[in-house]
Amino acid sequence: MRVLFTTTNWRGLYSCMLPLGWALQAAGHEVRFACAPPQTTTISHAGLTPVAVLEPLGVVELERLARYAAAVRQPDQFTDDVPLLHPITGEPVTDVADYDVATNEPVFRRESQEILDRNFDAAVRLARAWRPSLVIHDLMSPEGVLAAQVTGVPSAYHSLGMFGAAEASLYDPTNAAARYGVTLERSLIGYVIDPTPSMIMPAHGDALRLPIRYLTYNGPGEMPLWVLERPSRPRVTLLWSRGTANIFGTAVPTLRHAIDAAVALGAEVVVTAPPAQADALGAMPEHVRVLREFPLHMLLPTSDAIIHQGSGNPMMSGAAAGLPQLMLAMTDDGVEMGRRFARAGSALVLSGLNATADEVRAGTAELFGSPRLREAAKKIQADMAANPTAADLVAPLERLAGTGRLTAADLADALAVRSA
Repeated sequence: MRVLFTTTNWRGLYSCMLPLGWALQAAGHEVRFACAPPQTTTISHAGLTPVAVLEPLGVVELERLARYAAAVRQPDQFTDDVPLLHPITGEPVTDVADYDVATNEPVFRRESQEILDRNFDAAVRLARAWRPSLVIHDLMSPEGVLAAQVTGVPSAYHSLGMFGAAEASLYDPTNAAARYGVTLERSLIGYVIDPTPSMIMPAHGDALRLPIRYLTYNGPGEMPLWVLERPSRPRVTLLWSRGTANIFGTAVPTLRHAIDAAVALGAEVVVTAPPAQADALGAMPEHVRVLREFPLHMLLPTSDAIIHQGSGNPMMSGAAAGLPQLMLAMTDDGVEMGRRFARAGSALVLSGLNATADEVRAGTAELFGSPRLREAAKKIQADMAANPTAADLVAPLERLAGTGRLTAADLADALAVRSA
């Protein structure tokens, strides 16, 4: 069969789908990833085939614009601790008058909507030309749902974890899908491929959940021998993403607070960050190793804890590795997702924008000193490890593609055959 994945122009939202792409490809199926040109290298380096038919949405620019607009409307809510960045250039600004939000925000949002409309058309053209048997889409790619509806094949939403079917984007502000006779609505999401731990299950409505074991993948890289060796002191991995640096800049104080707090507690700290952020950190204390976008999955097996900016990839990666977590959540959805995850008992959540040095020190001390966090992390790890692998899901997806529907009984039967 042919399986078309549709992706967002944001690696953290679709990297969870790459292992399923590998499994389908290894089973002899044809796999293609519809993407924007900036994502072709990431996807091809993963051994999968990108099809660069989508235009990149300015996700970073939209996030910077939202923060900038909020600062214009509520200037008392912002401080100089985390400087505002110009929505387009990304340079720090000292005067919000440098960018005319009232004039430019409607223009930028209209242009984004036009890109989305063109992406709908591009995804439909690709699906009509390639004729997939099944479409799988990520959290923010409604193009996949439309392409499946137009070509009469089933589709499935692949969650990165923690986001349910009710939160998958079917954003169509101009009702562009109507020209294909389709209205994008929640009922069109009938299947959810979901790695979320069962004790923190998000809402999927009437959609059938296909559980999948989370396989951490954060890009290619060469593995040095030292990552296999446990140090004499506790090791904490601290991930700070490219998206965070691009949206908030490289001067977020809580990042340095976390490094200093972990060192003061006697830990070895391994920081993986984008080059600009790594350079901005400057000289580091002893027992701190700063890496430039090093693959997270190589660091976790010999780590005792993880600290990160509160996004889905490190959250789910840390969970699969059985590690307690401190999330310095930088966005509203990061705070919400972190709070959901923390209900299972293995994580602490602080505001990455507003937490004080004392609060970060206290959180880091609890991260290392709490047996409750470690025990909960191991329970979550065991729960996630019990899920079917990506290879296990190939047979149910074959049945879905072949018949156009999959019931809970069908899923159970297919998984039973696989396990036998």
